[in-house]
Amino acid sequence: MGEGTENHINSKLFPNSEKEPFLITSPETKTYNCLAWALGDNENWWEADEDSYWLPDLPENDDITTIVLLFEKLGFETCAENGYEIGFEKVALFSKDQIVCTHIARQLDNGFWTSKLGVSHDVQHSLPAMEGGMYGNVYVFLKKQNK
Repeated sequence: MGEGTENHINSKLFPNSEKEPFLITSPETKTYNCLAWALGDNENWWEADEDSYWLPDLPENDDITTIVLLFEKLGFETCAENGYEIGFEKVALFSKDQIVCTHIARQLDNGFWTSKLGVSHDVQHSLPAMEGGMYGNVYVFLKKQNK
């Protein structure tokens, strides 16, 4: 799910970030990816292949329907709103073709979003800053009540 940039955020890959810049919040790492980061796991690379962490009994692909199913198995449900809701975790799944999930972002308590850019940095951003770039646009939102 998605490749990152090298040592900086390339505005050609994320053209809307020129108006609403990303805030880099971590060094680059190959330890985890956007799916893991969205799940709060910075120890594993989540992906549907034999060398990565994956839930059993899930199809081995990165289709939107599979990623939604993964989140549902972890207690999330689809929702229509992207606004911050007290007491809920929220994620946004991105796609370019409405079939393959290209990226996942997690909402922060301040209403902004956080993403892991492939093997690159974690960043804080608005949704408009991320959209229209290399990952496409938000296709679906999911939320889960905090414990």
